Order: sequence, then structure tokens, then C-alpha cells
Amino acid sequence: YFIYNILKNHGREIENLREVLLRVGQMAFTGVAEKNIVFTDGDLIKYNLQPSQFLSGFLMELLERADSARSVVYTFPHLTIQEFVAALAQFLTVDPRNIVKLLSQAHSTTDG
Repeated sequence: YFIYNILKNHGREIENLREVLLRVGQMAFTGVAEKNIVFTDGDLIKYNLQPSQFLSGFLMELLERADSARSVVYTFPHLTIQEFVAALAQFLTVDPRNIVKLLSQAHSTTDG
């Protein structure tokens, strides 16, 4: 209910909350798998997301300076939120075999 509330009441108009949640979750999952906690505009575009949809509830906007250029990056408020959203999206996927496959992969991988 918490995640639904964030999407419904703390963002702009979202036509399909489930689809947005799944796309955010897939981005979060990829980030967790690749040990990435900072996302760029390119990452959001890749997952067909717009930060204005859910910035206040899911992602924090940070101003990053590289040399003399400024860019905006996004991050989840805490890694545990990113992990939860990633897991939730995997759970809500249509094919439950994906979860078994992911758990098998995770069990056979050593974490460094």
C-alpha cells in the first residue's frame, strides 16, 4: 500500500501505476545487479520513465558537477528502498518462473 500511495498521491498523473512500478522496479533491479545506485536521464529514458512522474516519492534529484558541466542524477532515498522496489517488480512480473530463475542465479553467484 505504501508504494501505491507514493505513486498515486505524490507524483504527477500516472495512467497505469502498475506499469510505472514495474519499469521503476526493473531499473532498480538492474541497478542492484550492477551495483549502481545513481541513475542518469539516459537510464530513465531507457526504461521509458519521466522523473516528474514520481520524483517526490521514489527518486531524489541530485545536482552533479563534472568539471565545469552540471548534470542531474537520480537516486533512491536508501539502498533498501531500491532493493525492495526491485524485488517487488520481480514478484509482480507475469511469469513466476522468472523468480525461480533469479533465485537460482543469485544462489550460484558469489558476492564480492
